[in-house]
Amino acid sequence: MSKYRELTNANEWLAELSKVRGDKQIALIETAVSLHDSKSNALLEKGLGIADILLSLGMDNETLACSIAYPALQVRDIHMDSILECLGERSSKLLNDVLQMQSLGQLQTYKQRGSHQLENLRKMLLAMVTDVRAVLIILAERLWQLRQAKKSDQETQLQLALDTQAIYAPLANRLGVWQLKWEIEDLCLRYSHPDDYKKIATGIAARRADREVYINHFIEQATEALHQAGLHQFEMTGRAKHIYSIYKKMMRKSADLEKIYDMSAIRVMVENIDECYTVLSVLQNHWTHVPEEFDDYIANPKPNGYQSIHTVLIGPLHHFVEVQIRTYKMHQASELGVAAHWRYKEGVLQTATYEAKIALLRELMEWQKEMVNKNDTEANANSAAVTDLFADRIYVFTPLGDIIDLPKGATPLDFAYSIHSEVGHRCRGAKVDGKMVSLIYPLQMGQRVEILTAKLAHPSRDWLNPHLGFIKSARARAKILHWFREKDSQEASVTARLPLERSHVHNEKHHTVEIRSRRDVKPNVSVVGMDNLLTHIARCCKPLPGDSIVGYVTRHRGLSIHRSDCNNIQEVIDNDNKMIEVSWGEKQASTYPADLLVKVYDRTGLLRDITTMLSNENVNILGVQIQKLNDSPEVDIYLTLQIENREQLKQLLEKIKKTPGVLEARRR
Repeated sequence: MSKYRELTNANEWLAELSKVRGDKQIALIETAVSLHDSKSNALLEKGLGIADILLSLGMDNETLACSIAYPALQVRDIHMDSILECLGERSSKLLNDVLQMQSLGQLQTYKQRGSHQLENLRKMLLAMVTDVRAVLIILAERLWQLRQAKKSDQETQLQLALDTQAIYAPLANRLGVWQLKWEIEDLCLRYSHPDDYKKIATGIAARRADREVYINHFIEQATEALHQAGLHQFEMTGRAKHIYSIYKKMMRKSADLEKIYDMSAIRVMVENIDECYTVLSVLQNHWTHVPEEFDDYIANPKPNGYQSIHTVLIGPLHHFVEVQIRTYKMHQASELGVAAHWRYKEGVLQTATYEAKIALLRELMEWQKEMVNKNDTEANANSAAVTDLFADRIYVFTPLGDIIDLPKGATPLDFAYSIHSEVGHRCRGAKVDGKMVSLIYPLQMGQRVEILTAKLAHPSRDWLNPHLGFIKSARARAKILHWFREKDSQEASVTARLPLERSHVHNEKHHTVEIRSRRDVKPNVSVVGMDNLLTHIARCCKPLPGDSIVGYVTRHRGLSIHRSDCNNIQEVIDNDNKMIEVSWGEKQASTYPADLLVKVYDRTGLLRDITTMLSNENVNILGVQIQKLNDSPEVDIYLTLQIENREQLKQLLEKIKKTPGVLEARRR
């Protein structure tokens, strides 16, 4: 516990704090104290009590200031506007998260409230992960309430203990904040089972003197043994086990206190992991160990990250002694848990790492499952909904560790559009946990996602095809649809302003005209003997720059530009006076429609592989048709692509042919 725990006067507490952190460092804390009205001494006392608990965890000044202001904010004695003005934006955000977590105490009744409350619970859990300091403030407040409950009636104590045992103690355990967990559990036992608590406390007190003598003797012998083995840089201390842990052992073994021999424990702290195992070897060679009481949490850490070696030795006089062996770093993490990642150090807040946030998210979800399943005797719909709280959602991280909330099955494209519309529009690839993945890759809980963009890229209409699996979220679909509506609106506006052109024939004269075809394709061609002629690309063969082309004069649509090998034009090319000689001009439009036929053996994911490859090549797909050939395993895939020129199409066909399962790929 903090040495400031017994101080109740704000000035005394601040004076002691300034000795540790300096006058300048605690200015924010002094401001938080000054926010309290002179009549709200009880609220200030509570705030100081919470802050003092957090001080023992080494929390930063911002957290201490927020914890002091929180009780008054909770009862609206202070308004958030004052917090923002006096303590700043970061403190305001942290306190908003703390207020969000007030629903924590209502968690037990969520099964009765129904699934409409689940979104609030999700937000509460995410607030914990966004800034774990919020949950530490809540846990510290609960511990303060337990301490104050010594003055309350028995009914109040019992209800407080039951609520705390159901929610807060498991949460502190999951977060690995043992320094809070042990006192919370002991006080809960004191209020919920006062007779058992008093019996154990009395028994421990009666045997304290003998135990201390025994432990000191054991430490002397163990220290000598380690020195003889060449170990000198270590720290060995004795500690009494907590009352609740002794109570659990009595319940587990159905034994009286007199038969619980390992009420005392030895902790050995060393510099590195190798020395941990050296200490273990020396002590087990010196005294007999109990094999079934051995746990190696260094090789196999607990889910919350706890690391230590546990063993029970049969010491002098045949007494059992529990020994914990760990490094100094492990000890710090053990005592503070997730708080170790937000510790105050040299005036700088040490923020959590990406890996720590992932671990925290997983621990909170496990805690949530444990909580809702505890004492669950009714398998009703609401209970199932709460148990599967995250069944329809996933939470992934940006490279900076920010959390993104997405529907289950979401892809990198969904992630990109959740960051910003432009990131989604220009997305051309993604990395998940450092490895390249396709844009239809289903993201998993806790992964880190990085989006690769191109400056001139834009969405593909394929992304809207539900059968291709590019997007899952309604948000991404809406943004893509909006982009295409804007584009189509602009194109329609331009088309409406184009004047109608009339056809004129001039002998032996070349004139460059602009083709108007579908999807705003505007190539330049040189036409022999014509000027201001309405022209268009033929839909039957869709010529590309580089193709040999001819022009055909139609009755109503002007000049139709065909490939020279077009089947429709071959029959009339020699005897029809409507044929016109044309050639490609120097400057061309950016893309043209091109039809492809791809014959494949049907297999799962083949179409996805082809479309993903085309997307990676920055090629838009204008249309897809699939034709199954009776009972044959062969399938015909008809694609319409936006292509720059004949050479690009040739390269794409070669890549499509190399896709496993493709039998043939050609231009139609």
